[in-house]
Amino acid sequence: MPKKRTHSAPLALALDGSVLLNANARLDPALVATVAKALSVAPGEVFIATRLSTQERAQTLTRIDDAAAEAAARIHGSGATRAAQVKRRPAR
Repeated sequence: MPKKRTHSAPLALALDGSVLLNANARLDPALVATVAKALSVAPGEVFIATRLSTQERAQTLTRIDDAAAEAAARIHGSGATRAAQVKRRPAR
């Protein structure tokens, strides 16, 4: 199993259904490093978030759904291509 990457996620889905956007990229790296040091964690493990508005939440979830559908289509398509290649191989 590959080693787990330790970086902070770009967003999070909260239990109440809200979407939280990681604001670390917009913050001063020295501030994030200070917070991480105070928490005794790596800076990539810090998640400082802002809650998206209702409209932003809807747009984000739509984009996530589109991305998931595209990923599934690509995986399915590559599987179909491999299956077709196997069928075309001459019998030995």
